[in-house]
Amino acid sequence: MMNQKNKPFDNVSRQKKLIVVTGIFVSLFCGMFAAIVAIDNFKNYDNPYLFGFVFGTIGLLTGLFIARKIKSAILINQKMQQNYSQLTIFILTGFIGLFLLLGQNANTILSNKEKCDNYSVVDKIFRKGGYRRAELNILVINIDGVYHRYITKPNYWQTISTGQQIDVCIYKSLIGFDYLTLTNEN
Repeated sequence: MMNQKNKPFDNVSRQKKLIVVTGIFVSLFCGMFAAIVAIDNFKNYDNPYLFGFVFGTIGLLTGLFIARKIKSAILINQKMQQNYSQLTIFILTGFIGLFLLLGQNANTILSNKEKCDNYSVVDKIFRKGGYRRAELNILVINIDGVYHRYITKPNYWQTISTGQQIDVCIYKSLIGFDYLTLTNEN
């Protein structure tokens, strides 16, 4: 009885097994790496959580659609068929990371520099890192009466004092995710 159940998977070539397993792990790790890079790049958007939600959801839905379409092509044994939901999570991680990175790059390309000017640092906030929590060095900048938070590098944060004028460039995006850059941060 067991032999009949496994028959559809008996003729799977070693090459196909290698390609499928490699593809799944590449999707997982490339997706995680892409997400880390993208999050580091969009952390200073005016609405970073909305950006992450929108492009993460697009990646999730695209990944679910593709995972359903390729299911029959990537099943290489009975265990994969029984645990396909775990494989779907690996595939989804890849697509979510990919779409976060693509969205961040598209936003950068579709953004125009509105102006660069000197603005006042209203406050400096240091949040100590700890278990599962990164250290944050935040500058609060007054731009035309509106306070903006900017997460910066520790060495730059230490050189700035409250009340100091810093050079800030404002970028307006065609897709609505505006952001700031500090010209002297590097």
